[in-house]
Amino acid sequence: MNLENYHEVLKKRERLYKSYISFALIFWGIGNFLLKDQARLNDSALGFITGLTLGIEIICIFWVFKIRKALKDDKMLRELYIDEHDERKNFIKLKSGSNLIGKIALGIFVASILASYFNMVVFYTLVITGIFLILVSLSLKLYWRKMV
Repeated sequence: MNLENYHEVLKKRERLYKSYISFALIFWGIGNFLLKDQARLNDSALGFITGLTLGIEIICIFWVFKIRKALKDDKMLRELYIDEHDERKNFIKLKSGSNLIGKIALGIFVASILASYFNMVVFYTLVITGIFLILVSLSLKLYWRKMV
């Protein structure tokens, strides 16, 4: 267990989350203030875009605070390291494919945001597909937790 290397990994992760927060705020501001009058968006599409952006912001802010707290406290750093490198959890993630499914669902949600500017039927189809992927991922996680 090398906590010094993990300390550096967490610092890089914190910078990455902060950059996500900055980019999301910039794109949200551009979309809501500069392009709001020019875009012909449905209210549900605009609400989805705002909700997705806000959700990503909240998750990133949560992780930034958790990482900061762990960087200040060695006991919490050790707990976070053990939790992240837990073999059972990693096996469940591997078997359920949750990392890959999560990235695919996020890509589908981003594609649905882009599609909302062109065709609302495609937008709704992609949103439903992304939600279905998340539900499949959760059910696979629950299944593998019971099996392992």
